[in-house]
Amino acid sequence: MEDESLNLIAPPPEEKLLSWLAEFYGKPVRIAKRQLLRHRDLSFVERLWIADGLPASLIYKVVLPPWEIEQDLHERVLIPSICNSAQLYMTAHCGRQTVMFLEDLGGICLKDQATTEAASRLGKELAKMHRAYSYRIDELMQMHILPTLFPIDYEDFARKLCAALRGWRLVDDRQAEALAMLASVIAPKLAGEPISLVHGDLYAENLIVRNERLFIIDWSWFTVLGVPIMDLATVTMEHPKNASFTRFREVILDAYCFESGRDLPDIKSTLPFAAALSRLLFLQWLVERRGRGIMGTTVGHVDTVIPQVVEDLATNLTGLNA
Repeated sequence: MEDESLNLIAPPPEEKLLSWLAEFYGKPVRIAKRQLLRHRDLSFVERLWIADGLPASLIYKVVLPPWEIEQDLHERVLIPSICNSAQLYMTAHCGRQTVMFLEDLGGICLKDQATTEAASRLGKELAKMHRAYSYRIDELMQMHILPTLFPIDYEDFARKLCAALRGWRLVDDRQAEALAMLASVIAPKLAGEPISLVHGDLYAENLIVRNERLFIIDWSWFTVLGVPIMDLATVTMEHPKNASFTRFREVILDAYCFESGRDLPDIKSTLPFAAALSRLLFLQWLVERRGRGIMGTTVGHVDTVIPQVVEDLATNLTGLNA
């Protein structure tokens, strides 16, 4: 049976949707076709085709807190020409729900259709984006929109996770100590990395190709100000969200290093530590869910998934210390 905690959101009434569309298009419009893309816990996403409307299609997205940060990201942080994000056309609110109408970038993602050319383009575009946003860090921090996750914060970050997990009796003393040690090992290895805007959930399924251009979607709760090499780690790691895209790992890394002026061996030696950091961020997401009473995930009950992730991280510590 499907976990009821994955069904927290219901879309606004249809008359609300039609009134918002009429406001956006400047006239009453008819929805010719619709495609449900996601309906799970904190978000509801559809692709809408509009009869006799320009744009002819758009993405209709409804989210609950804390996913509403996506509105602020699109309105105040993301510059589409730099981060290759979708255009945000309009926003609205319905109770606690935040409603967004976004540019429809299509459904061709690098998880399904990857090429050497696309992988090379990704490496270069990622390096350009990280460099561009590194110059805006002071400005972005003053906005108080995004959380920061700097190397100096990793140990405190891990301790807070351990405190929550101990309170729920989901980790034992050995595992809590391993998480703290992992943070202390990662921090000095990433201390020399630049600070920039980090997508935080950058996998091939969030990379869209349209008309030979590359776009990054799903900027949301995972987005932080931190070490951008974490994005490079997630998009090149073995993960179901990357599927076969990992076979282009060397192409991505070569292009990233060429564009950023980084040393390839140095990047490769740092990636395992950045990958471990990304898993700590995933663990924080699980802790956030449980704290909000959302006990389900797409891969199992949260109280089952958390110990698995913690044990994987403890095993990762052994590998990083080798």
